[in-house]
Amino acid sequence: RERRARFKRTAARLSPAPIVRRQKAQGDALTGLTRRQDHAIARRLDRLRASLTQADRLLSTLSHKAVLARGFALVKDAEGAVIKLAADVVPGAALSLEFADGSADAVATGGGARPKASAKPAKPRDPGNQGSLF
Repeated sequence: RERRARFKRTAARLSPAPIVRRQKAQGDALTGLTRRQDHAIARRLDRLRASLTQADRLLSTLSHKAVLARGFALVKDAEGAVIKLAADVVPGAALSLEFADGSADAVATGGGARPKASAKPAKPRDPGNQGSLF
């Protein structure tokens, strides 16, 4: 009887209601944390996407392909080494010219650096006559 009475007293104090309330509160907290996590991940992905886009733009700007698209050509010798100076060109050497839209083979007919020809001779100026500025 004594055990049965103790059991009844203990059973009366036990109830699933506190457990249910705690479980609901923790479920609500978990839902809030999940929502915050989703927003944080979305913001982080947006920042990374913007950074990647910026790096892609910089890469395309600094790429040698962008230089070729502006009208320049990349000159290589028969071994594929880049020729940077006209003085390095040997007459009769096989060259490869790379343009923005493809490449072409060429043969050097001359070599070495040549002096640049001036487009028009300089006119002598009269130091005493400044002329009109308007």
